[in-house]
Parts: sequence; structure tokens; C-alpha cells
Amino acid sequence: MEILVVQTMVMKLSTKEALAWLTAHGYEMKESNYYKIKAKVVATTEKRKFELIANGLFEQHIERIDQLETILKLSWENYHRENMPFRKQKILESIATLQPLLSKYYEASQMIIEHDAKRMVNPKHIPEFIATGTNEQFFNL
Repeated sequence: MEILVVQTMVMKLSTKEALAWLTAHGYEMKESNYYKIKAKVVATTEKRKFELIANGLFEQHIERIDQLETILKLSWENYHRENMPFRKQKILESIATLQPLLSKYYEASQMIIEHDAKRMVNPKHIPEFIATGTNEQFFNL
């Protein structure tokens, strides 16, 4: 059920819309229960980040940034090689389409970096497996 609440958060549904969406998917609940689950999801964000890292999803995030940057670079190269104004305009449109997506990835990366930097200032928030150097347990090595 938590995954459905996460989906309502991702879709940025209002509480009323979220409850209706949950009901439509077979999970009718009271508003107070929805808020409890939502609070739990928010509270476990750090744990979820480490799960993403452990499962290789952070690497996929970085790989996607690299792919988008490569596409952007090649698009600019194509733009400068192209002689027809119509085709140049199409290339510019594809570049413009890429930029907001790339910005979102950069923003997400910046948030992770800033959050990690804050945690390093206050090491009591560092998970046990990092503080003790026993990350083999976390990563199942």
C-alpha cells in the first residue's frame, strides 16, 4: 500500500484526489491513515536512497545524465553541420526538449550531494554500516 501512496505523492495529487485514486485501486482508507503512511514514506527517504544505491539505481541515474549530455553534445554538433534552416530548427527544438529533463537530473544530484554534506557535518546521522566501515553487510558482499 505504501507504494500506492508514493505514487500519489509523485503525481502530486491533493489529499482528496489521492484518496479517490487509492479507492479506485482497491485501497479505501481514511484521511488520517493516508497521512500516517505518507509521513512514514517521507521519514524513510534516507533509507530508500541507500536502497537505491545498493540496488545500482544511483548508477543508472548518473548513466542517464551522461546519456543526456552526450545526446545534447551530438545534437549541437548536428546543428552546426546542418545547412537547411528547417532541420536546424528541429534540432534546436530537440535540444530545448532535453534541457528541462537534464536540469531535473542535475537538481536531484545536487540535492543528494547537499544532503550528504549536511550529514557529514553531523556524523551521528551516518548509518551504522558507513560509520563502522562494514558496508559488506549492507551491500550483501
